[in-house]
Formats: sequence, C-alpha cells, structure tokens
Amino acid sequence: MQGSDTSIDNIAELTESVPLCVILARKKIQSKWSDYVWEPVGVVLNAPKGVNGKVREEGDDWTHFFMECDPLELHRKDAPAYEESLRQENGGSLWVVLGEEDDIEEPLPYYVQLVTASAYEAQDYLDSGELIVEVVEMPELLREFVSDYVSRCPEEEKFIKRKQKKKFHEDHTFGQQSLHEIRNLKKQRH
Repeated sequence: MQGSDTSIDNIAELTESVPLCVILARKKIQSKWSDYVWEPVGVVLNAPKGVNGKVREEGDDWTHFFMECDPLELHRKDAPAYEESLRQENGGSLWVVLGEEDDIEEPLPYYVQLVTASAYEAQDYLDSGELIVEVVEMPELLREFVSDYVSRCPEEEKFIKRKQKKKFHEDHTFGQQSLHEIRNLKKQRH
C-alpha cells in the first residue's frame, strides 16, 4: 500500500493507492443462449504480476480467474463515500466495474474498468447501463486500511448559508405613476 505524505502542507492532496487483483468466476449454466455466466466474486491484495487470465482455482462447474487491474485509488474528497461503504452489512464493500472485451473470447471475455470503494462512483457506472457493476466484499486488511485512511482525512466544512442583511427599502414608483401625475411633477419643478 502506497501513500502520499500526510504532512499539513499536503493534507489537501491526500490520496492513497492499493494494488489488487479481481477474482472473476465462470460458472457453467444450463441455457440455450450461453454455456457460462461470469461474475466478479472478490479481490486479492498483493497478487503477483502477469497473472491476468490465469486460473486461481477450479471446481466441478466453476473456475476462478485472476484479472489484473489498476490499483484502488482513495481520494480525500471521497472519504464520506468510503465511510458509507464501511457501514455496509458485510463490513465493507467494493464495486467492480467490468467492460465487455470485443477482441478476446478465451479465457476472459471481460476487462476491469474500475474497482472502487465509493458507492456513489459505482452508481455513475450503473446509470450508463453499458457496463457490468457488481459488489464484492472488502478483504479485512483492506477494510482496516480504508478505515484508517478515512480517519486521517479532514472533515469537509459544512456549507452555511449566510443570512442576507436587511436593506433600507424604498418604495419603487418609477413607471407606476400615471401620466397626469408626471405632468404635475414637471410643472412643479419649473
């Protein structure tokens, strides 16, 4: 886990990144349209390099593959979203965003677009409807790291709407006077 300097000078730039690897499951199904269903089932921290598409483990009707991806990045401004993620029933959630790979059929027909700990960011991808977004449980070590990160982030100042000062109110009559009144005013001035 890498991090930036957390001194007072750099607190506004507080970002961290965590290398990880997605575990993608291929399950055999009975369907006339497809032989398999694919879904992310977890993440692994500190996975070795060069494992993309390699088998992690197999069973009778399923296979788990490694999928390399960019590191999970944590940003100071997203700390409230990470807090929300840590409050999930499972104690912490990650969202894996998969895109469909057009050129590659085997062994993986998908690529990892993003892994995020922010439900708000994941919602943006869900709204597009073009990508697969699945939630997976956050590993315990990562949960502790994210919790520590959130505790080090300064709380954002709450917006306080200032009350407008009372101004001297003068009756506005311009354009509301009758033509007869305006003529009388002109006669009085001359």
